[in-house]
Amino acid sequence: MKRLILAGVVLLAAVLAVAPFVTGHVMESTLAEVERFPGTRDALELEVTDYQRGYLESRAESELLLRLPEQEPVRLTLTHRINQVPGIDGRYATVHTRWEPADPDLRDELAEVFGEDVEFTLTTALYPTGASHSTGRIPSVDRDGVDFSGADLVLDTTADGRFDYRIEADRLAVDDEAEGVEAGSAVVTEGLRLIAFGQVAEDGFVWDSDGRFELDRIDVKEPDGEGYVDGLVIRFDSAREDGLWGFAVNYEVGEAVIEDEEFRDAQMRLAVDRLDAAAVRALVERMETLQELAARGASVDQAFNDALTAELPALMSQGPRIAIEPVRATTAEGDTEIRLAAELPTGLSQGEPNPMMWLAMLSALMIEGSLEIPIAVLEKSAVAGGQQAGVVEEQLAPLVAKGWISVEAGVVTTTVDFRQGNLMLNGTSANELLNMAFGG
Repeated sequence: MKRLILAGVVLLAAVLAVAPFVTGHVMESTLAEVERFPGTRDALELEVTDYQRGYLESRAESELLLRLPEQEPVRLTLTHRINQVPGIDGRYATVHTRWEPADPDLRDELAEVFGEDVEFTLTTALYPTGASHSTGRIPSVDRDGVDFSGADLVLDTTADGRFDYRIEADRLAVDDEAEGVEAGSAVVTEGLRLIAFGQVAEDGFVWDSDGRFELDRIDVKEPDGEGYVDGLVIRFDSAREDGLWGFAVNYEVGEAVIEDEEFRDAQMRLAVDRLDAAAVRALVERMETLQELAARGASVDQAFNDALTAELPALMSQGPRIAIEPVRATTAEGDTEIRLAAELPTGLSQGEPNPMMWLAMLSALMIEGSLEIPIAVLEKSAVAGGQQAGVVEEQLAPLVAKGWISVEAGVVTTTVDFRQGNLMLNGTSANELLNMAFGG
């Protein structure tokens, strides 16, 4: 038994002794194989320029190419210090990365903002499962009308392409002492958070994702007034299933005052479903190629339009649905809510785009919706537009007589239903409106 225990101890010691050596080889091979980062659509490209492998620690240098839309690529120099001693949390290596721009002009600009001695670093723990856990810090700024608390970054990834990240900052304030800010203007934001997770697919696209942007409060001061927003949340999600892709963006506001208009419990959700995923991928790839040309100074506006027109039939071939469900807010005048959804049947957009195709799609379009809005809100808007008080009720009277809207307790309500070329408002035929619109 003692010999067995001794043998186990010797084996364990040997494993621990050789682990840093093996890690050094693995890390060198891994960095050498990294060229493009999954999920970034070639926006990030890495090239290792130097690797000095040691026993407990290795050092490396690499160059990161960042491609931004319609701009010249930005080159960053990365230095890596790789700690090859296994950690008690299961990691086999820890990589400390520091980066700086290769362009001296950009280096000077960053030094002007963050200071001469500031360092941008990222610490990454690597695990045998292929997972990683990274933490970083965006430095604070306190200069010329800009007060930024700095931000913390946390990123987790897995070998199968899942990712989860979080960026948090306490405060960002900008006033008219900053360059380019109008005199008498200032913006103060507090409690900023960006949280997201998703899955990088085999084709490099992030089809499935979920996340949110949160802002506890933003105060805005302008020469002609002040305003604020409390509890701003922007949620986003996307998913692909059976060759179809959809996404949604949801805006929420707890309370706000904008241009002297006060409202609370506001929400707007925009959802797009049943887009053909292959057409989305083809369109994105075309757009990326055009953006590269734009970065070199080419005029691509017409080419963008041509690419969208060419892919539009395929995008809509599976009967997409676009919905605003809902737009709602509470004001001093009462509650307002609007819902609207439009969808196409499948199989209408076949072949090359042509006038008959667009006409067939328009005829087959289905629209559903509803409206609930206080007359006081409409009156307020009309007066602000220069109309006389009381004009709204006069304008609504013919619509009430036709049965197209209802007015009860000072609230206007109606429903919209358009299908097979027929329009119904509030359950009553309104085809004469279509005839007027199309000159019939």
